[in-house]
Amino acid sequence: MSTMICRPFITLRNGRRLYAHEVGKTAFCFEVDEVKPAKPQGSLEVQLELDDLEESGDTPLH
Repeated sequence: MSTMICRPFITLRNGRRLYAHEVGKTAFCFEVDEVKPAKPQGSLEVQLELDDLEESGDTPLH
């Protein structure tokens, strides 16, 4: 089963990014067979520690 993916830019073989608005489009869409999960943006451990603080109700940061 394939899925359509749309992105505002594509990276060319020479490393340059080609943005859709440069060629009169809003996005580049293409079909993929398997969707890979996105990479985490930061350290997962730090995120977990912040989540634990919010759940416990303790706010030592204030």
